[in-house]
Amino acid sequence: MLPTGSIGALLASCASANSSEEFDFDKYIDRSGTWSVKYGKATNGEIPMWIADMDFATDPYVKAALTARLDRDVMGYTSTPPEFFDAIAGWIRNYHGCEVEREWIGYSPGVIAGINQAYLTFTNPGDKVIIQPPVYDHFKLYIERMGRVAVDNPMILENGNYRMDFDGLEQVIDDRTKMLVLCNPSNPCGIHWERETLVRLAEICERHGIIVISDEIHSDLTLYGVQHVPFFSVSEMAAKVCLMFGSPTKSFNIAGLTGTGFCVIPNPELRERFAATLVNSKLDEPPIPTLVATIAAYRDDTRWIEALKRYIEGNIQRASEFFAENQMGMKAFQPHTSFLLWIDCRALGLSQDQLMARFKDGAKVILNNGVSYGPGGEGFVRMNLGCPVSTLDEALGRIKREFA
Repeated sequence: MLPTGSIGALLASCASANSSEEFDFDKYIDRSGTWSVKYGKATNGEIPMWIADMDFATDPYVKAALTARLDRDVMGYTSTPPEFFDAIAGWIRNYHGCEVEREWIGYSPGVIAGINQAYLTFTNPGDKVIIQPPVYDHFKLYIERMGRVAVDNPMILENGNYRMDFDGLEQVIDDRTKMLVLCNPSNPCGIHWERETLVRLAEICERHGIIVISDEIHSDLTLYGVQHVPFFSVSEMAAKVCLMFGSPTKSFNIAGLTGTGFCVIPNPELRERFAATLVNSKLDEPPIPTLVATIAAYRDDTRWIEALKRYIEGNIQRASEFFAENQMGMKAFQPHTSFLLWIDCRALGLSQDQLMARFKDGAKVILNNGVSYGPGGEGFVRMNLGCPVSTLDEALGRIKREFA
């Protein structure tokens, strides 16, 4: 019989899950029959390498914790325990090297769902929200669905690297501009933003009275020893204007646990207004899987996630060398975070429709269309490398046969 005490005690019963576990990222996992969105598009033998979930087994400690909770038989109404917030604060402190006050942390019904609630809280229909493309497409999608105006301030691609266009930012700001959405780290390009860049962004936004929404869902997956810098931590100005959203869903491969997220809001006025929106919409109550998975992920000893990151680095090197060596008119950007590879295909001279058809119908590999990420995405594709090496090698072989 499992202990009858707190969730912390329940998780303690799973503490041996990683004690002798070999993390086999080479293992093929059959995802058929699981209603997978990713594989649902693969209807003609294609390899799906698009939407950002991985084909690896979930951290065994997280899985064991969820299984143990399911074995408790009753799934009744559940309050949010202090362990939920303590686990998040401990993870930010220990893994990202950043102190966070306990009262700054709140539940969010997922990252995008939480950001959408922030639009409703702090803007009105017709207000402007700045995004910095190429960037995650759901930002613009939901800004416009809610009757707000998405304003593009494209990043500058220079000498093979992206940077924020601060001069352009100053030019697009007007009296209807209320918010800016920051992708930190940036998806799809895998950009790690340096502290100096974030400090300057905070100064501009604070001076113009603009709230910054910082999507940091990929922050746990920084690579090559890079240390993530939470936006709220870089200056007093950043803390004043910031709502940060995070989640263990990408890093621990539990993206299907929708409703799993948290927010960090240092400014008490912003925090109280956002919390009121969630309460009034009855979106302030995390479901059981969210509580258990978040606490388990952020209390783990990091062996699994560190092993995962080394495997992803190997896949990135493998794919990057492939594109460099085969000279097919494609160039892979070196990401500093996550399992997504941004590939420049402009030298092929194809229209975007032709490019995507060559990948899907010719090579039978499904990638994300760069155009979906806004201005600057033309001629690009995004490739998901969160898969066994055998899958990656098969996909690269198909691409070579189609384009070489």
